[in-house]
Amino acid sequence: MNPSDLPAVLYVDDDALNLRVFEANFGQKFRIFRCSTPAEALTLLEQKRNEIGVILSDQRMPGMTGVELLERARTLAPDAKRMLVTAYSDMQAVIDAVNRGQVSRYFVKPWDRAEVLAALEDGLRIARLELRIREVEGRMMKAERLATLGQVTTGIAHELMGPVGYLSQNVASLRRDLECVVQYASKHLASDPSPEVASVLEDLPSLLTDLASGADHLRGVALGLRAQARGEDMETSADVAEVVSFAVKLARAEVRDRARITTMGEPVKVSFGPVKLCQVLLNLIVNAAQAMEGTGRPGRIEVRWSSREQDVVLSVTDNGCGIAQELQEKVFQPLFTTKPVGIGTGLGLSICKELVVQSGGAVRLSSTQGSGTEVELTLRRAPPP
Repeated sequence: MNPSDLPAVLYVDDDALNLRVFEANFGQKFRIFRCSTPAEALTLLEQKRNEIGVILSDQRMPGMTGVELLERARTLAPDAKRMLVTAYSDMQAVIDAVNRGQVSRYFVKPWDRAEVLAALEDGLRIARLELRIREVEGRMMKAERLATLGQVTTGIAHELMGPVGYLSQNVASLRRDLECVVQYASKHLASDPSPEVASVLEDLPSLLTDLASGADHLRGVALGLRAQARGEDMETSADVAEVVSFAVKLARAEVRDRARITTMGEPVKVSFGPVKLCQVLLNLIVNAAQAMEGTGRPGRIEVRWSSREQDVVLSVTDNGCGIAQELQEKVFQPLFTTKPVGIGTGLGLSICKELVVQSGGAVRLSSTQGSGTEVELTLRRAPPP
């Protein structure tokens, strides 16, 4: 087995010659970290705890015995197999440590190469199997949670359809009734002018239009949720400018007190359903707005898009808090979130990426902690009608 396929061995000994001998005997077989002091070993464990499969330490070291080191190491790397090299004079302390479960194996000086080799191979294989078991358990838990969320999503979609229907019907009725009210009020305004009432009458039609658009969008979301839960394909083309405009309207409550949002791009259609595109954009815009918290500077969000021969590049950029380098590859994983408990579910970006990739597109994220984030979508252009 290739050494890189296994977790590493951490060998601790204050004798430089012993460190070199160990490297010479096992360096070709395993990936090895060597430390000459317990303090150095504990520091390395804090940094590499997920990479260490076996810890092998000499029992006699200045400042801390091998048993004490392995007991400290248990809290840092609980799954690592702990082994000792000891002299006959320290045998009783080592045997007691084995009986207490502090140590799994020990070797008496001078140790036998074949015996140590076999023990390290076994320990690393067990560590590797345990790692795979944890990975499988993690995936099973995520799959179960996602399956449950799928069932909940279907129920939410079903529950949404009723209120959306009532809303649409009432908006239509209100629009008809409003025509009568406007006609009646206009006659009275001619003889008794009121700038305030005139302004309200002027705004009402656009408010109703917004309500109707919101109801249509909610219906589309509900149908989209139901279709996704059933595995149905509802892909259509979408006008990017129209969808961006609508997503910005929906997000204005989140954005209003946090940032100024600007949009820029020419009319173009993509092979991506308008509801799904709005869902993706709304998620990205809201995330960008929430990233302004604690920055202490005026927030700025830019939504831009441009056409290429075969595709359209659409980006959402902010000047928020940014994302740490070590977290950037995790943000698209299901159920991963950097937000506080109760704020984020860890599904928004994961679902966005899934929707884009399913449509034949791609997602790229670039971020600098403390400066801001850009999420770039590459979407296929819709074929000409």
